[in-house]
Amino acid sequence: MQASERGDEPRPEADERFFHIFVPYELRLAQRRALEWGGAGNEQAIGSYIGFYLVRLLPGAGGSFPSHREGGAQLASHVQELLRTALRDSDIPGRLRDDEHLAVVRDLDPMQAYVVAQRFLSAAARSETLKAAGIWTHVGYVVYPLSAQANLPPERWTTLLDLARRISDRGGAGPATGYGLLRGPQGPGNDLPETDLVPLAFEDPDSLVKAGLLSLQRIHLLPSG
Repeated sequence: MQASERGDEPRPEADERFFHIFVPYELRLAQRRALEWGGAGNEQAIGSYIGFYLVRLLPGAGGSFPSHREGGAQLASHVQELLRTALRDSDIPGRLRDDEHLAVVRDLDPMQAYVVAQRFLSAAARSETLKAAGIWTHVGYVVYPLSAQANLPPERWTTLLDLARRISDRGGAGPATGYGLLRGPQGPGNDLPETDLVPLAFEDPDSLVKAGLLSLQRIHLLPSG
């Protein structure tokens, strides 16, 4: 049940300063869980992942994103409302800039990670506000940890955002597209340490997917109705 359904006041909107404190703590917790619980096949580990969903608002062909005073702030607030409808009360939506937003989803089943992006992008595709402004919505997300050897330094958490941004470009041009990156089906013995895996994911994610070290999820929008 969402906060609005209970009649509660809306939660404060997270910003980049909040994420700089919150996300490294969550990464350390996820790394401890990966060390204690082992491989992806461990039933206890299912639901212990974190999803980082980067939402990018892009002007359509020939357009430009409005400035904060000329409508950008209103568009950003609208996107935050759409995000909240796709998230649980325990998840954290926030604004990095008017045209870029982040949602952190904890206790996530990796194989169900696409659901959040699917719900949000389907709502964005139906949004008359975004259509009228000529704004496209692209989502890229990373489900963490990416490896059983989860050793990405927590202070480098923005690297995951950069990776999510890169993955969001795979959707190409379109009003609402999304892709996600997560651990592949190979067992822990075949996993690379994240300090090696993440740079390779920037350079050639398809080879890592082919080798089974990573997986890609493509978002298919829900039918309107």
